[in-house]
Amino acid sequence: MIRNTILVLLTLVSIAAFAQKKPKINANKKASIAAVESKASDLTTLSDKIWSFEEVAFQEEQSAEALMEYAEKQGCKMTKNIGDIKSAFTAEYGSGKPIIGIMGEFDALPGLSQKPVPYKDPVNDGGAGHGCGHNLFGVASLGAATVIKEQIESGKLKGTVRFYGTPAEEKFFGKLWMVRSGAFDDVDIMMDWHPSSSTKANVQKGLALVDFIVEFEV
Repeated sequence: MIRNTILVLLTLVSIAAFAQKKPKINANKKASIAAVESKASDLTTLSDKIWSFEEVAFQEEQSAEALMEYAEKQGCKMTKNIGDIKSAFTAEYGSGKPIIGIMGEFDALPGLSQKPVPYKDPVNDGGAGHGCGHNLFGVASLGAATVIKEQIESGKLKGTVRFYGTPAEEKFFGKLWMVRSGAFDDVDIMMDWHPSSSTKANVQKGLALVDFIVEFEV
């Protein structure tokens, strides 16, 4: 009994010590956190704009324009109309390797029109809306790219950061047109994220899209 009690006490002490131990954050991470916080208001406003545009696949011209305008103001080099898609673009900063790609989507879905409230309340019955959170996806990814851009600009990091504005994800897989145009050929690593109910990191690889059409005849 005494032995078990001692083991329990030692476990509790270890847990308490671990809980009090703060994770180490290096200078670059601290600078990144501060930069994100300084941009929070502008990025929130940009996300709200894209939410209000409610543009579906291949029609995201206002959303793309808003993202491109923000990127240009941050000093990024723009490449537009990738794959002959008006709403497909890249915004990059820096030079040389590594080339870090960050993915951003911003298309809405048909039939999901919604006011910014936590219950069903459409702006337009039957209209489009951001049920999958892509108003956040593209904006936050671009925000991350501009934070990396600032560290390259200050000399803390070397290489190139490139934000990919990728349209028509939910219906027509707009990245296929961008792949065919060679937009991803020189990238060393591609990063993305997606709004979710939990926060976690994951490393994965895949074949992007496996699609087929089945037709039944009588």
